[in-house]
Amino acid sequence: MHAVFADFLSGVFLDGAYDLFLFMEFFQHAVMTMNSTIKIFISYSHQDAHYLQPDSLLGFLKGLEREGIEFWTDREIKPGELWDQVIKNQIQTCDIALVLISQGFLDSDYCHNVEIAHFLAGTKYLFPVILSPCNWKRHDWLASRQFLPGGDMTVEEHYREAGERKRLFLAIREGLMERAQLIRQQKSSPHIPPSPPPISMTGKAKIAFCQRLGEDWKLLADYLEITPAEQNRFATGDEGRHIWVWLDNRGRLHELPGMLTDINRPDLARIFTSAPE
Repeated sequence: MHAVFADFLSGVFLDGAYDLFLFMEFFQHAVMTMNSTIKIFISYSHQDAHYLQPDSLLGFLKGLEREGIEFWTDREIKPGELWDQVIKNQIQTCDIALVLISQGFLDSDYCHNVEIAHFLAGTKYLFPVILSPCNWKRHDWLASRQFLPGGDMTVEEHYREAGERKRLFLAIREGLMERAQLIRQQKSSPHIPPSPPPISMTGKAKIAFCQRLGEDWKLLADYLEITPAEQNRFATGDEGRHIWVWLDNRGRLHELPGMLTDINRPDLARIFTSAPE
């Protein structure tokens, strides 16, 4: 919002004169903008921090702040703050996640197991950008989404020239603006969610869940914020049952189908919503 108020100061007090009409016009615009602010969380590996510089991607996007769009990165965490909690709070309140993908990002436990897990859990809109060659195809949450530049292209391989790269940055900017407008429309329109299908927590469903969860138990455990100490107590090969018991003890088993959908395992979620045989 700083850019908006800078416009206010330069437009209302021209040559030392006070213009009441401009003030009222700006005030109305500012109120509307603040009420419809779209927050974008930038998720990235610190190996790719140069994309946050004024002469790179974030600098190219900064003009969107005049359109009521705010960007947040972990560089805004203040000394003494609990950085993990601050990041999770920002993820919870954001509308869009601009995800800058590289191998460094995909190999980061925090980026993958905390940030991405929380984005998916909160049904945030993910806007991935492939910066450099990486094994993105091995990640279902990424392979199943549209991203830029598209296909097998990456920013660093196929957009080396300054003009080409700015053209791509413009496409990213326009894509974010379009998504922001859609989110504003959704926020202003009443929405009645459909009734969820009945959930069946039978012994048969429990066995199928435990047998088929596989290595995704780690993602589900991180999604649930089960502490590493608790996870270490899970018997190897029996992690699914431990998570089931953990949920049951807290009266949260009914949430399991939704959680499985959030971590991109709708096949397991269907175990609990299928009609009984």
